[in-house]
Amino acid sequence: MGKHYDVVVIGGGSAGSVVAGRLAAETDADVLLIEAGGWDRNPLIHIPAGFFKLAQRGALDFKYSSVPQQQLDGRPRPTPAARVIGGGSSINAMTWVRGQAGDYAKWHEAAGGIGEWSYEDLLPRFAALETNNIFSGAGHGVDGPVQVSWPPRINQLNLAAVKAFQELGLPFNADYNGRDQSGVSITQNSMGNARRSSAATAFLHPARHRTNLTVLTHALAQRLLVTGKRVTGVEVARFGRRQRISAGTVVLSAGAYNSPRLLMLSGIGPEAELAKHGIPLEVRSEDVGRHLQDHPKVAITAHARGDLGYASHTRGMTMLVDGLIYLLTRDGPAATNGIESVSYYNPLDPVGTPTVGTYHVPVSAAMGAKGVTATPGLTFENIVLQPRSRGRVTLRDTDPRSAPLIDPNLLSEPEDLTTLIAGLRYARRAMRMPALAAVLEPELSPGLAVDGDDQLAEFSRRAVSGMAHPVGTCRMGADDDAVVDPSLRVRGVEGLRVIDASIMPNIPSANTNAAVMVIASKGVDLIRAEQRR
Repeated sequence: MGKHYDVVVIGGGSAGSVVAGRLAAETDADVLLIEAGGWDRNPLIHIPAGFFKLAQRGALDFKYSSVPQQQLDGRPRPTPAARVIGGGSSINAMTWVRGQAGDYAKWHEAAGGIGEWSYEDLLPRFAALETNNIFSGAGHGVDGPVQVSWPPRINQLNLAAVKAFQELGLPFNADYNGRDQSGVSITQNSMGNARRSSAATAFLHPARHRTNLTVLTHALAQRLLVTGKRVTGVEVARFGRRQRISAGTVVLSAGAYNSPRLLMLSGIGPEAELAKHGIPLEVRSEDVGRHLQDHPKVAITAHARGDLGYASHTRGMTMLVDGLIYLLTRDGPAATNGIESVSYYNPLDPVGTPTVGTYHVPVSAAMGAKGVTATPGLTFENIVLQPRSRGRVTLRDTDPRSAPLIDPNLLSEPEDLTTLIAGLRYARRAMRMPALAAVLEPELSPGLAVDGDDQLAEFSRRAVSGMAHPVGTCRMGADDDAVVDPSLRVRGVEGLRVIDASIMPNIPSANTNAAVMVIASKGVDLIRAEQRR
């Protein structure tokens, strides 16, 4: 066995960066962070507009793909997972969303009413994360590690979209992270001073030079080391060399695809799945890999009447000029993430809790032979906020380098498709309101001829993809079938916690990054409380 660490954190993403950074800064524990990717040195990570290029290139993710989705059109779907320090917080679109109080009421219920998982319990943690450059007062922080701000500029198409949804009857909501999510809003983003504010820059970088923190990049965790009913360490491969590392506590923060994969490779999981691959059973935990959830997304698009939005800024000399302006002034189109407004609403009940979110993206994007091509226009990305569909993650084989088998099972529940179609109709009405009709051509995709419910259902099954918000595969709960208990300890084995999006019992009505950091913050306090005993 190699060197011993008090805490080994597997996965340097949003959760792992918080856990490792805080434990190193706030305790004397000797902490090791293991990350399959590299440091977040790519300059495109830190420039807000750079996320679009990162998504195009896919250089900082695992490039996973789902199994064929037979309930849709038989095609696989991209299922990206970040492979870089900071994880999703280093490559996402930076929108900062908490969700609805009802989302966390379900977490509290799943935890059996213990462990402080309600929205009221978690609200101080959300606030403590923020240096909010927009709001102060109850519910928002002003001296936290994560910078939160509005975009530095709002382009003409987004302004028109904000007005169009109001013309449709949806009120303007200055703060969707406040008491009520419903309304059309300017996006709140995890950036400050025109730079991305990731979990890495907020928590890990400030602790990087502490003597009690070691960060091992380009290192793949192969399996957990289990002795009896206790996890005692981890086997790691790095640059062709394997090593065993001893640990007092192991924290699994590898995300909703790789946390269950590593558990199963280590003999912790569904008995039949492990037997199928000849893996000796250490702990029977039937829900490992189950309950996978993601937000299904379907877009509608229209071309603009003229060079509006950001399409011309994604290539050529204009892009280079934007980059120079940004370097000199921290301003210009490169200083924004380009997703500057959003709508939350219930298309079937105007006064009901939002069930659909629509992001207003000021480009019309199409996939061609040379990749994604952006043209002047507007895309409404329509998202089911509380999907009922559930998928699963299983093993492809016993090779730790192999991608897991990912079945998101999108739109398998009829209610999700009904909600999505209602959202598409509502968003289409917004496109026809005067503010947008003045600047947009008629709808391009799916096109106005696609209008019946059956036609929209067929279009949705072809066009749907996940939002890259996977959760639920190591769900937390008070019941015996839950993978982790309300203190995030893996049932049936000592010395092991899971702290990442995989523990969520249900997906929040939000981009998941803020909630993941809150889970990680709570997880740190649970570990510290145990250390003090």
